[in-house]
Amino acid sequence: MEKIDRRNALGVLARWSAASFIPFSWVVQGCADNHNPSLFKEEYQLLLAAMVEIILPETASSPGAKEANVHQFIALIVEDCYDIERKDRIMVGLNQLLRDEFLGLPDQGKYEAIEQLDKAAKAATDEKPHYFRDLKNLTQWGYFSSKPGITEGLRYNPLPGSYKGCIPYKGEIAWY
Repeated sequence: MEKIDRRNALGVLARWSAASFIPFSWVVQGCADNHNPSLFKEEYQLLLAAMVEIILPETASSPGAKEANVHQFIALIVEDCYDIERKDRIMVGLNQLLRDEFLGLPDQGKYEAIEQLDKAAKAATDEKPHYFRDLKNLTQWGYFSSKPGITEGLRYNPLPGSYKGCIPYKGEIAWY
């Protein structure tokens, strides 16, 4: 075991100080896994943007999920928060859609493909889940926690007034 004296302590301090000037991107660049495709690549972003816009489209009174940048939210959550098994399941599903040239389909074909994915996700079990269930849940989570989703997609009152226990429902959109 090395004895710590003033000279050793100053050397360690100098090395740590010098290391603090190295850009962080240089450090993590060696950790990048080039074999695992990133959901932030353009092809995946285009695919996710097309999918989320079909799941939650733009209406006359509210923007769609694409305009709320939900596809970027999905990429961030899957890349940074999901375990490898769940992430791989999503990547395999998205890669299959890319191989099937989902982006080249006409709009009606895209809607039909999403409808088939939704049926497959509903038929899937918890033991063998379908990736589209995750994407659909992430789309809803991302949209309804985004500023456009909250302020324009939901009935939003930033400064609520007094409590009124019985208010007649007139068919308006949901409260947040």
